[in-house]
Amino acid sequence: MNNKWALRTQLNEIGWLAVLFAVVGATVALRYMTGLPGTQWWQYLYVFGAAAGVFFIGHFLLQLLLVLPLSRLNSCGGRGMAFGLTFILLVSLVTDTFVYQQYRFHINWAMIDLAFVGGREVFSFSTGMILKIAFLVGCLAGLSLILVWSTTRLKIKAIWPCVCILVGYLAVNAVSACSVSQNVKPVTVLAERIPLYYPIRANTLLSKFGLVAVGGEKLSLSEKVGSFHYPLNELALGKGTDLNVLILAIDSLRADVVDAKTMPNLTRLQQRAMVFREHYSAGNATRAGVFGLFYGLPPFYWQSALSTNVPSSLVTGFQKAGYEISAFATATLLRPEFYATVFSSIRPLRMSSDTGKTVAERDRDSVDDFEKWLEQRNPKKKFMSFMFLDSVHSLDFPEDLDVPYDDYWQEVDRLKLSPDFDPREYFNRYKNAAYWQDVLIGRVLQILEKNGRLDDTIVIVTSDHGEEFNDSKLNYWGHNGNFSDAQIKVPLVIAWPGMPAQEITHRTTAYDVGATLLKRVLAVQNPIEDFSVGNDLFDPKGREFFFVGSYNEDAIVAGDKVLLIKMSGVLEGHSLKDWEEIDVVAPLKRWVPAYLQMRGKYRQ
Repeated sequence: MNNKWALRTQLNEIGWLAVLFAVVGATVALRYMTGLPGTQWWQYLYVFGAAAGVFFIGHFLLQLLLVLPLSRLNSCGGRGMAFGLTFILLVSLVTDTFVYQQYRFHINWAMIDLAFVGGREVFSFSTGMILKIAFLVGCLAGLSLILVWSTTRLKIKAIWPCVCILVGYLAVNAVSACSVSQNVKPVTVLAERIPLYYPIRANTLLSKFGLVAVGGEKLSLSEKVGSFHYPLNELALGKGTDLNVLILAIDSLRADVVDAKTMPNLTRLQQRAMVFREHYSAGNATRAGVFGLFYGLPPFYWQSALSTNVPSSLVTGFQKAGYEISAFATATLLRPEFYATVFSSIRPLRMSSDTGKTVAERDRDSVDDFEKWLEQRNPKKKFMSFMFLDSVHSLDFPEDLDVPYDDYWQEVDRLKLSPDFDPREYFNRYKNAAYWQDVLIGRVLQILEKNGRLDDTIVIVTSDHGEEFNDSKLNYWGHNGNFSDAQIKVPLVIAWPGMPAQEITHRTTAYDVGATLLKRVLAVQNPIEDFSVGNDLFDPKGREFFFVGSYNEDAIVAGDKVLLIKMSGVLEGHSLKDWEEIDVVAPLKRWVPAYLQMRGKYRQ
């Protein structure tokens, strides 16, 4: 009898704790609505009901599996675990709301991996931001303690609050099922904002009653992933040139900051170089941008390349031609795994800059190492080098640098970012970091000139992706959030010995860079489609559309419009300039067959 009573008491405590956690968590989850235009009260109710149901079920099951067995042995130990579990889940939830507000995706394994392996280059925290986070974590710890303590004092049965939450959850799922079948956008757009929420779909059942709308904009992305068939045929080299190649990529550098005040050295270089005014990256994240640049393929081939360790054709082509290949990256090549993809055929490989205390110092180290390598190598051997600087991404520059913008954000505190936040000082700090990168660009050019390599080296300055400062007025900050101009339009400046300075205004992409180098420098005889989806950079015919991607989404860019393809298969139309949602899905869908074909073209 005592054991039975104790079990009932423990189950009641577990039920109440799950209920309280669900209510608190659902309230926090309303933060996911930030940035959703034209929201109505019923949408908040929908999100609250869906989140409460998900959090209740998850927390209750975890307690049954972890807390209850320990409580049967030791009540204090069980409550300690209940506190720890509640605290961890609350911290994760609050953190996820901040992540989603900036990037429009939830915490995932790729982000966690980057944070722990490439942490200091990926995330930076000011002292003030650390203190705010510590205070917030302390508050969440106190809240968790209160929730656990409260459950021991509540003698009322928890069954009815539990039933209410579950009934509400079922009601929300019923609304969701009907909305999906009818393609009711104000409802369907909400599901992806709630973490771990997978609403019920009942299309088969509803179709019997004639309740399923025809022509819902959804794409099936299921496929069998086989080996990586890349290139389609072995590269056949012709009689190439004697030119060296240096690709200098500035992480997170958007196209519109290249001006005489912010980047004077690069501006001067443009006067004797080819400037591509409408150039786009392969995506809105480092992995996508660098992958597209070197492989000439859309980012959805990343996993295939990683699982097979097949290097890029740009690297293997220059290797085959007898070039010495080198890489000078500030951030680690471990995450993303460029050592196992792009440069998997290069050993030994410089993995990162490790000596400097700050990102700005480590960028300087990358340039120093390039200078040492250039001076010590065999001058009779041609080279292809990749330099990847990180200060713009990290918003870092030396303290003693005479920066062009005095009114800049002294301490970066991303917790302050909101739809109403004035980005001017934040953007000025970004431009000061770009100025520091420009100083290093000037030094790299001096190093080439000092070593007699400026006149026989193709110098390419570009970026992996852009950076947004709420340009769209939709609360997007940084990158990885959308495929607007702010996040995927990047500079491309090429100083090519023997080619005249000129401005090129037709649209080009990262895919075109490798294709052009292989064809014009190495005289590769294969058709471009054997190793790239790009075109020759100098072909003015342009293109109707091109593919871009991120960690969890793909898109087709056509003209000034974007067809967003979510991993759920849902399609959305957006403006390329400001990411305003527009009703152009149907016209853009004519390129979907090409997209689906491309997803399998380089796989067997």
